[in-house]
Amino acid sequence: MKVIRSADLIGTARESTFGAGARALIYLTEQDGTGFSVATVHSGEALESGPLHYPHHVKANYVLEGAGEIAGEDGRVWPLAPGSFYVVGPDDRYRLRLEGPWTTFSIFTPALTLERGVDGGFAASGPLPAGWGNGGRRMFVRGMADYERKQLSTGHSSVHRPLLAGDGIGLSLSDLTTQAGASIDLWYRHHVEANYLVEGSAEILDKASGQSHALVPGDMFVIGPKDKHRVSNTHGARWLSIFNPPITGSERYDNLGGYPPTGDVPPAWL
Repeated sequence: MKVIRSADLIGTARESTFGAGARALIYLTEQDGTGFSVATVHSGEALESGPLHYPHHVKANYVLEGAGEIAGEDGRVWPLAPGSFYVVGPDDRYRLRLEGPWTTFSIFTPALTLERGVDGGFAASGPLPAGWGNGGRRMFVRGMADYERKQLSTGHSSVHRPLLAGDGIGLSLSDLTTQAGASIDLWYRHHVEANYLVEGSAEILDKASGQSHALVPGDMFVIGPKDKHRVSNTHGARWLSIFNPPITGSERYDNLGGYPPTGDVPPAWL
């Protein structure tokens, strides 16, 4: 189990600031072995970007706060609001306009090394997901009307999933809200899962060590096949959860608190 607190990232190589008063925090890099990176970007000011391009990565972005629009190089324009989700790949050039304050949650695959690329985005850091680049898959945008909210089989959490296995980036993303007072024992024997706390508070018990971790918004914990754990909260919590390998959305928890196999687990976590 790995616990990452936003306060511990500030002032390190995983924090960067740029125009429009924006601050980025990178929670996961290639060193963490999850196969993907996670970052948040926040600004209190409006942003109108120049052309943006990530030639070596697929980047998925979830708008947590703010409004605006994204425009593709083909002239198509999509509105953005909290709950909007867009994915861009190596063949995509686009522009953003965001009204402040705004916050986005970003996922990169392959995972980042933090080195900037000379041709835009970040430096190459591994193979792209199959089908992206060289005339393959292109950008897409979704909004809240495109998601179906479901009750999980645990009975005390509801979820919608902006990204699933069928979207072809090798990861899935769930937006999960848990009722106040809920506690659940989990053991994902077939997945690596990164969990970012958006709202509320929670306590994570690592059953192997017996150590508990109190989390606040902006904190993250990552678990893999070796990590039996318990997630508890008093006042309710909202999580963004990334699975590698991705889930399809039809899975149900088994009696050990995990999902059936859906692909290859990152070797570093086996």
